[in-house]
Amino acid sequence: MSVHIQDSPVRAYREAGEAKNVDAVMATLSPRVSFHSPLTGSAPFEGHARVRDLFAAALGALSDLRYHTDVGDERTRMVAADARLGSQRLEESALLRLDEHGLIEDITLWIRPLPGLTALMAALGPRLARAGGKPGLAVLMAAATQPLAAMTRLGDRTLVPLLNRP
Repeated sequence: MSVHIQDSPVRAYREAGEAKNVDAVMATLSPRVSFHSPLTGSAPFEGHARVRDLFAAALGALSDLRYHTDVGDERTRMVAADARLGSQRLEESALLRLDEHGLIEDITLWIRPLPGLTALMAALGPRLARAGGKPGLAVLMAAATQPLAAMTRLGDRTLVPLLNRP
C-alpha cells in the first residue's frame, strides 16, 4: 500500500498528539505497536492497551506539544516536537516505522534535555502505576524519581552554567 505523506497516519498522529486526543493517536497505531521509551531499555510497551496507558499518562502530563519537523519516507519517519511539563521545556524526537498497511508499528522516542527527561520520568512512573492499579508502586516510583528530577534540574540551572565561566 502506498501512503501519501501528507495524508499518512503520521500526520494524524502529530495532530492527535497536539490535540491530546488519545483515541485519535491510537487510531494511527498498528495493533502490534511497540513503543521504546527513553526512560528504560528493559521494558518496551507493546500492544494497544499498554501503549494507550502510556499515551494517556504522557498527554495528560505535557502541555504545549507542537510538532515542528517531520522527515523520512513512506515507511520510516522522524518527527520532532517541543513541549512543556510544568515549567520544564523539553524536546522530543520519535522514530516511527510504519507497517504494510500504513499504520505506525514501532516508535522509538528520545527526549532532551536531561532535566526534562527526568521530570517526565517523575511524572509518568507514578501515573502509570496508579493506572495499572498499583498504588504502592506509584508511591515507590515517586520516591525514587523525584530526587533524580530535582538533582538534574539543580545541576542544569546552577552547576552547568559554571562550566561556561572563565
